[in-house]
Amino acid sequence: MSRLVVESGVDGGMIFPLSPTKVTMGRSVSNSIQIIDRKVSRHHAEVFYRDGVYYFRDLGSKNGSFLDDNPVTREEPLVNGSRLMVGETVLVYESGPEDDVMKTDTTSRSVRIVENLEWGTPKGSLAAGASASLDLDMGAAEVESLKDSHKRLAILYQVADAIRNILNLDELLEQVMNIIYDVIHPDRGILMLRDSHTHELIPKTIKKRHEDQEEITISNTIVDQCLRDRISILVSDAASDQRFSDSESVIINKIRSAICAPLIYKDEILGVVYVDTQSRMLSYGNEELELVTGIANQSAMAIANANLHARLVEQHKMAKEMEIARTIQMNLLPKIYPTVENMDISAMSLPAKKVGGDYYDIITLPDNRYGVAIADVSGKGVPAAILLATIRASLLIEAQQKSATVTSVISRLNQMACRDTTNNMFVTMVYGIIDPKKKILEYTNAGHTYPLVFDSSSKVRQLKTGGCFLGIMENVDYKSQTVHVKPDQTFIFYSDGVTDTMNPSGEIFGQERLKKVIRSKLHCPAKEIRDSVYEACLDFRGTAEQFDDFTLVIIKFL
Repeated sequence: MSRLVVESGVDGGMIFPLSPTKVTMGRSVSNSIQIIDRKVSRHHAEVFYRDGVYYFRDLGSKNGSFLDDNPVTREEPLVNGSRLMVGETVLVYESGPEDDVMKTDTTSRSVRIVENLEWGTPKGSLAAGASASLDLDMGAAEVESLKDSHKRLAILYQVADAIRNILNLDELLEQVMNIIYDVIHPDRGILMLRDSHTHELIPKTIKKRHEDQEEITISNTIVDQCLRDRISILVSDAASDQRFSDSESVIINKIRSAICAPLIYKDEILGVVYVDTQSRMLSYGNEELELVTGIANQSAMAIANANLHARLVEQHKMAKEMEIARTIQMNLLPKIYPTVENMDISAMSLPAKKVGGDYYDIITLPDNRYGVAIADVSGKGVPAAILLATIRASLLIEAQQKSATVTSVISRLNQMACRDTTNNMFVTMVYGIIDPKKKILEYTNAGHTYPLVFDSSSKVRQLKTGGCFLGIMENVDYKSQTVHVKPDQTFIFYSDGVTDTMNPSGEIFGQERLKKVIRSKLHCPAKEIRDSVYEACLDFRGTAEQFDDFTLVIIKFL
């Protein structure tokens, strides 16, 4: 989907998807994109869609709008990377796959590859896909056909320029077709690329000398042989050749000569170039075949470069988005903990990827109580991060209700998760309420790793009471348990990424090692206990990669 990304301004990093409906922007809340900027008018500008293209238009704003640093005085078409400036806010337009689909659909309606049309034996063929070998030492007839060797050399330079300078695939294909038209003057030219998933040939660029013919019909025989044998094929004087007199495509299109050349790069077939002529004054020969083959070979390299560039741009875009998502997610975690007498709190969360599926929080509640939560979403990445952000927002709302209990809060979160998660996602969670005055912790465990409670003598117990994890069944009867808090007790809340830390031999860290580390540090502050557990897991992991999110919350009662 095409979109606008805020590059700079108060909403830097925000992403606004575009749709074929009109998208307005301005200071007013009634706009599709509200921009809080003192230099932006209430209704400042708009982006709208027409005939497969997005356009940008100023709406008579006080300070004007700019596209690529130029004032916008009329509707202007947007291309991938266009920079829109509205007040002090800069938005970058990024085209989406639907743009290509719309262009392809339009093109596909103009081309039809007809099945089972017999073209007979081609007049000539030439191996393709190797280096572009064009013999510049031409005879008199060849010079007459293709001007002179300087002309052919200039053609190669033009193709080389396309390889070197043009990284936008659409611009590249159009330039290649223009070069072919300048050289051999076909009536029709088509550049088709192979879909990487379906392997179908998709028309990408079509050029016709006469626009009165809406549909171009191509025999699949010449295209299939071109791809199967990896050769460029020449059909010369097809209309007068008795072998092709019954061919429907030749009769319909009155084809005199045609050339079909494969686009091959590093043994991979990227597509084909097809050109033909209907003029009785022009017939292609081996010189044109060699030239089109040379152009196709160099163009294949250019297309591969353009595809690689597009993938790198997309990867960079994804990396940037993931970094933004990571920043947002890390900002959701508490930066400071409540200062509570006789309570020492320390915590950490380290995602295995850029964004993770773990979450923890320490919440200040009414009546000097405190909520403690830890959660883990099945799966990783952006979907897990989005679900956790929703869980966090709902938790903060539900926990603040005066009548809220641990079971009522977790039940509401479960209903929300059942509504918002897909079939393959669920959430494990522990939520508890600490009352320092009454010296109690009431908790419920929704399928999460059991928290550990250590007393001063190093004895340990687990907090198991609760119910099913969130997001599977709506009507779950969650149970709660009240734990009386004693001095020198240490509560350990953790995700399974701690105990499932794996070393290069495939052995996991396990709960017994975790207990051993904590027992050795029970006399230490919560932060030191936290750091000791993390360092022990790091040492155990060695050179192995972290494959799961690592989250740890230590609450020590003094």
